[in-house]
Amino acid sequence: MLNTCLANTARAVLPYHKPGATSAKALFLLSFLLPFALSAQSYVVKSPDGRLEVKIDNQPQLQYQLSVDGELLIKPSVIGLEFADGLFFGKNAEVTGQQQTTVDEQLTPEVKVRTAQIRNHYNELKLDFKQHFSLKFRVFNEGVAYRFEGKQADKTGVKAELKAEQANFNFVAGTYSYFPFEKNFRTATQPTFTPLPAKNIDGDELGSLPALFVAKGVNLLLTETDLQDYPGLWLQGKGDGRIYGVHPKDLDLTKQNPQNLEQTGAFTASVATVSRSRNYPWRIIGVARSDAELLNIQLSYLLAEPSRIGAPSWIKPGQIAWDWYNENNFKGVDFKAGINTETYKYYADFAAKFGIENILIDDGWSTHADVLTVLPTIDVQAIIAHANNKGVDVQLWVPWTGLDKNMEAAMALYKKWGVTGLKIDFMNSDSQSMVNFYWRAAAMAAKYQLMVNFHGSYKPAGIHRTYPNVLTREGVKGLENHKWSDSITPAHNLHLPFIRMIAGPMDYTPGAMRNAHRKDFNAVFSRPMSLGTRAHQLAMFVLYESPLQMLADTPNSYLAEPEIPAFISKIPTVWDNFKVLHANIGEYLLMARQNGNNWYLAGMTNDQPRTLPVKLDFLPKGSYQLELIKDGINADRHAEDYKLEKRVVKAGDQLDIAMVAGGGFAAILTPL
Repeated sequence: MLNTCLANTARAVLPYHKPGATSAKALFLLSFLLPFALSAQSYVVKSPDGRLEVKIDNQPQLQYQLSVDGELLIKPSVIGLEFADGLFFGKNAEVTGQQQTTVDEQLTPEVKVRTAQIRNHYNELKLDFKQHFSLKFRVFNEGVAYRFEGKQADKTGVKAELKAEQANFNFVAGTYSYFPFEKNFRTATQPTFTPLPAKNIDGDELGSLPALFVAKGVNLLLTETDLQDYPGLWLQGKGDGRIYGVHPKDLDLTKQNPQNLEQTGAFTASVATVSRSRNYPWRIIGVARSDAELLNIQLSYLLAEPSRIGAPSWIKPGQIAWDWYNENNFKGVDFKAGINTETYKYYADFAAKFGIENILIDDGWSTHADVLTVLPTIDVQAIIAHANNKGVDVQLWVPWTGLDKNMEAAMALYKKWGVTGLKIDFMNSDSQSMVNFYWRAAAMAAKYQLMVNFHGSYKPAGIHRTYPNVLTREGVKGLENHKWSDSITPAHNLHLPFIRMIAGPMDYTPGAMRNAHRKDFNAVFSRPMSLGTRAHQLAMFVLYESPLQMLADTPNSYLAEPEIPAFISKIPTVWDNFKVLHANIGEYLLMARQNGNNWYLAGMTNDQPRTLPVKLDFLPKGSYQLELIKDGINADRHAEDYKLEKRVVKAGDQLDIAMVAGGGFAAILTPL
């Protein structure tokens, strides 16, 4: 039920209508203008199930608070916008009108990442203010979001300079966090998540989004979406449990760092230059009473601008064989491996053998400055012709600096060659100007029917709905870090599905074939190994969401154990539905996912061995062929040891699959 109450007046209640089974959308609207501003006003909006309640006050400063199941979790927290011309929207904000809305509809994503349909069910309160702004709060059963909307025309086309946005989260005492510490604003956004009390996060420390806070046992996930023509939101503390939003200054992308050509851009004095008539990004607080419920949060998608692509049938999720992680360290071939034509024809042959849809030609086919000219060591068009003849598509890596100089010419050329997608890299910023580059690139790629994978990128923030050709992105501390670090632990791998993945698809790039426990692990750049077992790696293909899913290791490593790529290639990269079976952040995750009539099951554990019961009661009645890869009997000593089992099971059966420390399993269930 959605409520709005004015101080010293009776509460106005908008009736809640439960839609019928066939109802696609229920919309109720109540609008009225206040004849004059009242001095002290409070507004309350609840989630459709009534369990989340947001209270908004406008005096003396605009602020909100959040309660869940009657417990206050976020105390009054100030929000507002401050401009260089002296306007500070948020102080003495005078309400002139309000509008209340309930929406209940089913959305069908163009690319069905987690589910084939998403329920979009919320109560909304929109407040209009005398200062030519509006404020919207939407309250879902899975969380809360708010955004500002500017309503004033620009003066003679001159935009406004934004000095700062106030976006505060005043958590109750005892709140702790999985905090994504960052060193500075120039980053590829690849944090680990540090568990610590929120009061221990100080003002000189910086964190990116998404970030998870736990207040009175309730998970509160902070992120943002519909980030357009605006800098990304970051977090700092106050040393007392209060968390407040900050933004990077804008980058002048015309300036280049001579010591690091990829770090193009110098910070300016301005945070952003904005139109006075615009929508600002949504600030999201996802709410989950259990760790498993975090996977129900799809607000980053729901609140983003709908697709701008009219006929998206050319967008093809799938798997892709990758070269950079393994540095083309081949054996058993009769050619010199490297950035050359024979190497990538070999990748195409491998992909065709196992039904892998794509191969990637990563860094090295051109210079970083000139992405229109192919280096003489490689014939990209010959590789594409060879791959296409075998039913395999080719995607290209490009640095953003070289691409942005000649974007349309480059994309037109790639399309002419037959390239189907681009991996765009090294942006390492979410300043306003760099955010705008993402939107330019996505739009131009859509024009030439090219799919996009952003690397060196900030977290997903809505563009994957607006431009569904943006299939995935990095913004995650993924497998490649094993080349130089031991920080990618099984525990880290079990933070990602509950925090980073809730913001949107993540290109972790799984599939390592050299696997080790910590006592045997070494960071080796050219021949990397992963921490955890082989089965732990295979579980990621089910548990991690990425419509474009990499196979990171060498073709000959997979060919030496062909049942591994044969198994991986049967796993889809998009899903119709899912069920979380067991979940504990940083500890373990067991999930079942559905694609068509098949179900896919996977589990991972941290450094503790576990056996968790898996009851197959989520399956429709009948018998199923089970194909299972699990930790081998010696996997606790030799992380590469695995066992492949095939047998018939029935719906309702129980599986007890042992996972060693750092272990896991993956299974395919096919109806008979």
